Amino acid sequence: MAAPDPEADRRRIDELDARLRAARGTAEKPRQSSGMSGMSHRQTGVAYRVLVDMIAGLLVGGFLGYWLDRWLGWAPYSLVAGLVLGFAAGANNAWRAIRV
Repeated sequence: MAAPDPEADRRRIDELDARLRAARGTAEKPRQSSGMSGMSHRQTGVAYRVLVDMIAGLLVGGFLGYWLDRWLGWAPYSLVAGLVLGFAAGANNAWRAIRV
């Protein structure tokens, strides 16, 4: 068996290193597979939270206004006030979600 030649091993390692660097330099970066066109997952989560906050505020405000209308007999006034307050609450929650 031949004696190991450290210089030959060093040259082979250097050649391999050069080939790896060249291959890494020409490789394309992986594309996003989700098709979100640059929007990060965190931004998507915040957008969904804003949507849910707005819808929940309107639904809760509308339900409470409708319930007060039926209970007190104030035809549309409580419903309108509940929707306005629900919108304000939803917008406030959405604003807090965006600022975080």
